[in-house]
Amino acid sequence: MAQFSLEVTVLDPIGLHARPAGQIVKLVKESGLEVSIGRPGEEFAKANSALRLMALKIKTGETLTLEVEASDEGTAQGIAAQIQEFLKG
Repeated sequence: MAQFSLEVTVLDPIGLHARPAGQIVKLVKESGLEVSIGRPGEEFAKANSALRLMALKIKTGETLTLEVEASDEGTAQGIAAQIQEFLKG
């Protein structure tokens, strides 16, 4: 598997809170892929724990980097697109 870096932007007026964090965790667990989320240049959190994601205290308007281990870029982009939808609010 290869690692792909993609960006998403938090558009939800509340930031990254419990509902989208839970949706992201469910998606990641169902996909079976390794996904990490974080701010560029800072420590990343594995996206298999809603508490870890919420501990990042991500606010509205922030651009985040996703690191996705997937077999191909299309799969990684699909995961990123779904995560972006969860972050729209």
